[in-house]
Amino acid sequence: MCGRYSLTNRRREALNRKFGVPPGPTTPRYNCAPGQIHEVVSQEGGETVWTRMQWGNQISSSSRADFLPINARSETVASKPTFCDSFREKRCLIPADGWFEWQLIETQRYPHFVRKKDHSTFAFAGTWKELPPESLHRQAFTIITRSAPPNLMHLHHRAPAIIPESDWEKWLAGKPGEEELIEMMSCDQPELEAIQVSSKVNSTRNDGPELLEPESGKQSLLF
Repeated sequence: MCGRYSLTNRRREALNRKFGVPPGPTTPRYNCAPGQIHEVVSQEGGETVWTRMQWGNQISSSSRADFLPINARSETVASKPTFCDSFREKRCLIPADGWFEWQLIETQRYPHFVRKKDHSTFAFAGTWKELPPESLHRQAFTIITRSAPPNLMHLHHRAPAIIPESDWEKWLAGKPGEEELIEMMSCDQPELEAIQVSSKVNSTRNDGPELLEPESGKQSLLF
């Protein structure tokens, strides 16, 4: 699964250049968490834009019309009632530097930051939905996950689906068939590395660059 990720200034500027998107907010985020408002890339009136959306929406009414989990499975996102309409018509990209996973060793959980080996930008596959008028926020998004690469299984059996840069525009604006969308989510993952980081990331109140620094003496693991 994916329950935390980071998005810093430099990565945001790279995406502005890639899409020709007007610059979005410039405050780096090192500990993006569910329930918070984050910037995603979506389509609005045929234009690619930064949009501020809530990550998931766990407070649901009796009709559950405003409920949205933080993650969807790539294997079922096209068929589950919660996601299928959004998957066809309201896809988005969630730009990131990397994401956090916690490795369980005996009774202790050790946080790791997973990123591309070259530290370049990438984007998670996502869908979004409009929330009812009585909701606190207008829109919410979910991150789509897939089976983790074999060498990442020691951290978690699921990982975010990373959309190749060559497919970004098609993912957002195109009208591809279901099989093509699934293929985009199932392509080979880029070369990744995982570094053990400080347990400070456990608290969502912490949101600084020190959260991405390797713990002293810890080795990176390459996938």
